[in-house]
Formats: sequence, C-alpha cells, structure tokens
Amino acid sequence: MTLSKTIIAEHAAVASEHPLASMAGYDVLRKGGNAFDAAVATSFALAVAFHPAGGIGGDFFGMFYEAKSGKVSCLNGSGWSPSGLTLELMKTKAGGKIPKFGPLTCVIPGFIGGVWEMHRKLGTSEFSDLLGPSVELAGNGFPAGEGICRSVAGAYQDLSKEARGVFAPAGEPPVPGEWIRQEALGRIISEVAKGGPGAFYSDWPAEKIAGTLDSLGIPCKLEDFSDYKPEWVQPLTLDYHGTTVFEMPPNSMGATSLLILKLLSDAGLSNVGSLSRERIARTMDAVLPAYARRDEMLGDPRFSSIDIDAFLSADKQSPAVEGKVAEGDTTAFSIVDADGNIVSGIQSLFQHFGSRVFIPECGVFLNSRASGFSMAGPNKVEPRKRPLHTLSSMILEKEGGPYLAMGTSGADYRPLQHALFVTNSVDYRMSAEENVAHPRFLWGGGRSLLVEEGYEIPSDGRFDVQRLPMPGKTGMSQAVEVSGRYKKAVCDIRGDGIPAGY
Repeated sequence: MTLSKTIIAEHAAVASEHPLASMAGYDVLRKGGNAFDAAVATSFALAVAFHPAGGIGGDFFGMFYEAKSGKVSCLNGSGWSPSGLTLELMKTKAGGKIPKFGPLTCVIPGFIGGVWEMHRKLGTSEFSDLLGPSVELAGNGFPAGEGICRSVAGAYQDLSKEARGVFAPAGEPPVPGEWIRQEALGRIISEVAKGGPGAFYSDWPAEKIAGTLDSLGIPCKLEDFSDYKPEWVQPLTLDYHGTTVFEMPPNSMGATSLLILKLLSDAGLSNVGSLSRERIARTMDAVLPAYARRDEMLGDPRFSSIDIDAFLSADKQSPAVEGKVAEGDTTAFSIVDADGNIVSGIQSLFQHFGSRVFIPECGVFLNSRASGFSMAGPNKVEPRKRPLHTLSSMILEKEGGPYLAMGTSGADYRPLQHALFVTNSVDYRMSAEENVAHPRFLWGGGRSLLVEEGYEIPSDGRFDVQRLPMPGKTGMSQAVEVSGRYKKAVCDIRGDGIPAGY
C-alpha cells in the first residue's frame, strides 16, 4: 500500500491540502507563532489557492486543544440564512424542493468571523501579519494545482463570464501550472487584515453581497451581515474503547459519527480484518440507523431542542435512509506547535464554487450551504437559521493527552469517514500515515456503496457496489499526530497537499 505524504518534526508541523497553504502555516510556526496563528495563515491561504473548496464566502469550523489549560474547545463559524429566506419563498421560487446551486442556497459567510474569533481568543501574533501571504497569493497569483483545475473543469459551464475571467484566463479550464490571479479578492483580504471582520461584515463587501442577493430575489439586509457572530460551543465526546473522541455539536452532523462509533463499539471490530467484508457489513449496520437518526433529529439548536443523549441512544433498528447523500468540495487542515497546541480546522463553500454566485467586485464565490436545509423537521428552512452542516473535524485523546487531529473533505460522507479514521486508529492501531492512506468505503445513499480497491467486496447482494481505484475519490484527509517527542504531519495521497514541519 502506498503511504500518505508524511513529515516527522521535533517542534511543530502542519498538514493542508495545498503546498502554499502548508508553507504559510510553517513560516508562522518558524517565526514563533503558535498553532492558532499558523491556522489563520493556513486557512486564508487555502481560501485563495483552493478558492473553489474553501473561499472566504464559505464557513469555518475549528477544534482546538490548548496545552496550557489542557482543554479542548470548539468554534462554530457557520453562517445563517438571510432574513428573507423563508419556507414560503423556497416553495414559490424552487417548487418546494431545495436547490443545489443558485442564490437560494447562499447563507451569510461565516469564514472571516470564525477565523478572526479563533485568533482573538487564542492567537499571539498580529492578525494583519498573518494575512500577508494570502494577500500576496491573491494579488500576485500562483500556479494552478491539479485540485483547482479539476474544480474549474467540473463547474466551468456554470461559471459567469467574470468568474471565468479569473479562474480560466485562457478562455478554457486551466491546466496545472497556469497562472491564477485574484486581485479583487486580495483587496478584500487586505482590508480585513487592517480592519478586522468589520471590514467585511459592516462595510461595502456586505453591502455588495446583500444587494446582489436582493436583486436576485432573495431578500437580504445589511444587518444579516453586521449582526452575525461565530459561536464557541462545547465539543461532543464519546469514549471509544479507551479513546476519547471529540466531535462538533449541532448544527454540525458530528454527532452522527459518534452514534456510528457507539453502535460499532457494541458490535466490535477487533476480530475482523481492516479490509474484510465483515468490517464493511458491521460498519454499515451502524451507518444506516445513524444517518436516519441524523435526518430525524439534528438541526440548528437555536431553533430546535436537540437532546444529544437521546440521539446517541439509537439502536440498529432505526429505519435506513433511502435518499442519496450530498457530495461537496471542502478542505481541512491540521496543525501542532512546539507547545503542544493543536488545531483541527475545516472550511468550505460546500459544492465546487459553492452556489456558483460570483461577486466580481469582491472576487468572492458565495457558498451553497442553504442547500443543506430541508422542507420540514428540525432542519427546515427558516430566516437567520444555520442549516444542518456537513463540516466537522475531530481530535482523539487517550491517557496522556491528545494524540491525533484529523479532518477530511467529503460532505455527507464525513460521518462515516470519521468513524473509519477512529476505528483505524483504535481497533487496528494504525499510525497516522497508515490511517490516512488506508482504503475507504463510503455509503452513497440507498443501495449504493463505493469501495476503494483493497477491500473484500460484500457478496450478500445487500448493496450495489461500485469499485473505485486506489487512491480514489473518497475525500482528502489531513492529520497531525503527537507521540512523545515527535510531531508528525500527514497529507492524503488523494490530494495535492504536502506537510511541513521543523
């Protein structure tokens, strides 16, 4: 098996999905910044160099371990819907179905507020200095990597003339190495560097975005931006065979991963191989009821009372979900510093280029997170509500402290992906690089099962199996591992990223 890209460092390390973002974080760490400072530089660099997946028009979630206090904290930087996005509007304009793209799918971007809030509470360096690399990347440009080229090619027909002018300057989808320059985006980031989040949420960018949405038939007020605040939330925890798993609480679907693990803990995996059909069968017996429970019970806790204990009490008799799960385009990163502080961060526009709504004056694509709403239940469409969110990242801890932080792209696949990562680490005792590189299987909704090469294929006829090459399109994971004196950063062979450390 080909192992993931790995670096072992004595002091600090960073893993992200783009080499330029990893180097931005590395430079901060080398200059004495902590993991949270490095996360600012890494996150904004990703928002430029991998804009289709994690631009500033999207959201940010972070799971943080503070070595000084010994505590894990969690930040929810997801945006809420515009004040005019009602159930009736969705029925009128979309025929009662939640669209995948377009202005009806936009929520107020939470990214800038989330990253700023992380730094406000935990950072040590000057915020403006940390945005320097992303300002330079946007203004001067950078050579396109394979990831951004794939994203542009996949969405090219839906991109506006102005967007194509930025991301396909030669008049067709770019090839690796073609120069991408985002001057308007660079100006926005420069203003945020000087003025903080108010330069985005209470100034002309918010006015321009709100005005654009309003002109497209989505009533949106400037106050929808200026009132927005990210939220510090209590992480969810589960003991899995002596390892504490920290996950994101609702409106994230992180609880779904914990329910899968709880059901797997009862079933046990220690007596089946990591690539066996028995592992697939036992895992899927936990996945189907967990996803069903997700759709029945999870949403924005500011609008619905969500009983996590009741959620985690589900058994394998819960009905299975028949619908197709949503795919998306997300980017995650993991960082550890010399003091042992850890960041597991993730950001996203949801789909490739999000809603496909591009604001030329800002150089920003707006997210498509409102496509995660439902027409009924705890996740139904309502004004200023946060949709059920696919984003989550996690930290694993055993006696002695946290030892692994991981995140991955994958949208609705993510709860299962996280369960695979945890069981790889705990049940199969894989190192971080073995864990990230290990073949995966993903449930595609209904009878669909995607299985990377290496696994024994289920033979009971329960699922329609699609065999994927290894490595396949099963998400890009990034991880850091701490063991004794060393820190290890790992980037997925399925993506473009490289780790960096010293």
